[in-house]
Amino acid sequence: MISVQSVAALTFVLLAGFNQPTLAQRIKGEVVFHVERLPLEEQQYLEGLDSELTRLMDDYPWTGGAHSYEYELPVQVELFFDKYSRSASYHRYTAKVLVELRSGIQLRDTRWEFRIHRDDRLYLGEPYNTFTGLIEFYTWICLGFEADSMAPLGGQPYYEKARLISEQARFETRYYTGWDYRRELARDLTQDTTYRNIRTAAYHAAVGIYYVEQGELESGRSHLTRAAELAMTGSCELLELHRNDHIIRFIEIGRFAAALEQVGEQKLLDRMARWDPENADIYR
Repeated sequence: MISVQSVAALTFVLLAGFNQPTLAQRIKGEVVFHVERLPLEEQQYLEGLDSELTRLMDDYPWTGGAHSYEYELPVQVELFFDKYSRSASYHRYTAKVLVELRSGIQLRDTRWEFRIHRDDRLYLGEPYNTFTGLIEFYTWICLGFEADSMAPLGGQPYYEKARLISEQARFETRYYTGWDYRRELARDLTQDTTYRNIRTAAYHAAVGIYYVEQGELESGRSHLTRAAELAMTGSCELLELHRNDHIIRFIEIGRFAAALEQVGEQKLLDRMARWDPENADIYR
């Protein structure tokens, strides 16, 4: 669902009548390492790397060149280091990662292996890197999710960037450590009709709720009813998708149902209650 920080940007998109979002977001990264399971010497080897990654995320031009930003998009990345090994040229780690947006996405990945040498320059972008590549992949997913609330399928170019990374990772020698699942996720978000419908529904839900909160009930009704019809073309489980330890809240059910009630769409709420029986009480 749409975040508080994106209200100003969404207002601009609505008034301008754009079909594609004008993203003016600055990624505000927060990378946190959890190294308690590693020996002291490995903890010391990694010391300060989380701060370097935070600066890298903050400085990378995710949504274009240098310009003034409308708002910051906080993306929190937590790495839980587990196992390690060493060679003459690098250290190898396995870790779990948690990536979160306050606006409704929580991505958990337990299948990650990567190599690090502290003398190597950290970078995002080309060529694919086994360490920063996964962080970049999930940041693009977060940007796509946010952009979908600003225009129908507005997140497509960002999801496509994530998909490209997953394709490049196929040539990684440890590809099986999770990139097969990530590739499927990115491919479905960009190409599967079911996901395109729920992504479009999420846009209309975000705009409808915004209008209702501004007191423009008729404009809100049009978008809210469109969101409900689109959502009901697929499974109710897509409203809050649980997949490979990920949680993606395409539509925040409580706010959506409250907005539909405010515009007097009780019959539509009754239909949604039958379609989504586990959450029937929310719709009534």
